[in-house]
Amino acid sequence: MTIKVSVIGGTALVFDPSDCVILRKEHGITGVLTGTLPSAPQQSLLLGVPLRLSVEEVLYLYEHKAVEFVSPLGPGTSLESRNDSFFQTPDAAESAPMPDQELVLTKYVCGQKRDLDELYRTYCIFKTVKEKGHFTLPGLRFGGKFVSYPGDPLRYHSHFIINTKDFYSDRLDLVQLVKGGRLATGTKKMWLLAGEKGPGTRKKLALQVLNRETRTVCFSVEWAGFG
Repeated sequence: MTIKVSVIGGTALVFDPSDCVILRKEHGITGVLTGTLPSAPQQSLLLGVPLRLSVEEVLYLYEHKAVEFVSPLGPGTSLESRNDSFFQTPDAAESAPMPDQELVLTKYVCGQKRDLDELYRTYCIFKTVKEKGHFTLPGLRFGGKFVSYPGDPLRYHSHFIINTKDFYSDRLDLVQLVKGGRLATGTKKMWLLAGEKGPGTRKKLALQVLNRETRTVCFSVEWAGFG
């Protein structure tokens, strides 16, 4: 079963609660709930649909043929009245023309304003962690790119803080190494430094980030006698 995703304002959103359940149970993807009630728009403790997906999560689902891009606008709705489209769900847009899937993905990826090489690196790391059975969430609050959980985040604490690195062209910052290791150990986690093993053919087309050979290598750092 494919997950219906609407791309609105450069953000990939899932509106159907049943799709959110399938994402979590069958694909190990949690996303981030962003919806709130019109009567209480500033509360942020109990958020609901739509579920926001990261670009890495979208690429993973697309590569596994588990995502279907749908129009966020219902039949007869024009772009000029897009304010009303927030209240449209994918079900309401079923009779609208189906957008070209590769075109939507290409525009979505290019609209992230991220270097494709860097995006490819983070996606390969995301996919490598996913293939180990882990869940990943944004790691900003822990100073990383991702945080990794050995199972559903509702049941487990995170085990890894993941940072990305281009091992071929970037130097290893020892200060960053010390800070990352101490931070992870102090929060009862392990710091994982992950990146590409060596140079590869640089592909600049959005869809080709899915076709480049995965060459990811990881190093774990633990600060002994601290925390």
